[in-house]
Amino acid sequence: MPDLVEPAQHGDTFGFSAWRGRPWVMPAPHAHNDIEINVCPDELVYESGGRTTVFPAGVPCAFWGARPHQLIQAGDDFAFVTVPLAQFMSWGVHESIADGLLHGALLIGDDRMPLLDSFERWAHDLGSPSALGHRAAALEVEALLYRMAGGTWASTVPAGDRSSRDLDRASRMASFIAEHAGEDIRLADIAASIPLHQNRASALFRSVFGTSVTAYLGQFRVAEAQRLLLTTDLTSAAVAGRAGFQSLSAYHETFVRVAGVTPSQWRAANRRG
Repeated sequence: MPDLVEPAQHGDTFGFSAWRGRPWVMPAPHAHNDIEINVCPDELVYESGGRTTVFPAGVPCAFWGARPHQLIQAGDDFAFVTVPLAQFMSWGVHESIADGLLHGALLIGDDRMPLLDSFERWAHDLGSPSALGHRAAALEVEALLYRMAGGTWASTVPAGDRSSRDLDRASRMASFIAEHAGEDIRLADIAASIPLHQNRASALFRSVFGTSVTAYLGQFRVAEAQRLLLTTDLTSAAVAGRAGFQSLSAYHETFVRVAGVTPSQWRAANRRG
């Protein structure tokens, strides 16, 4: 099995990716704006926000990676999948799942869940140029989260780390973006959904999610554009419009910033065969 290597990040996210191999104890905490699900035949021990959290052996555990966290103990075999927050929200998973993860809780599955072989298959699918493989992996990971919803929740951050009111407001803004990203919405519209003054809403969103409202909205729209690029033959202008971008220049600029390549390059790489 290969050693774990930090993948290149675009927009503070690892992208929709999966991996299986030999973990390494992290020399320092890191953070990324993805929902992460991992599993290990042995216990995993993380340090986060001054609290040590033990992930049970042999079951998948899901958490939001935006809070700094550091793997300090693991066995010899380990697997994970990361889903960018915007893509996760675009799936429309049950409110209880999104709410728990965005409030910093750890979602723990059970021993009936798929284990390492499933993660290895997703790594193969997501590393291949097959659009069908990417779609199959997305559906299976989404289904896993739904199955995990019947598991248990555990706290991963100290009480009082952030007020529940701020978390609720930020979560509501993220949900508003998920519902209206295809429309011509601006910061003022998102702030009004709470409601708060847009300056206060912007600062609150950044404090909770570690990114700006504009960057998050862009990530969400790029996730929808990628879905359209994979599943339709729409022109670039049509994809941009349906994904909520107000101009082709904004579409291309945001797509490159998030994905690291142009939309046409991304479509060609992911639709071969």
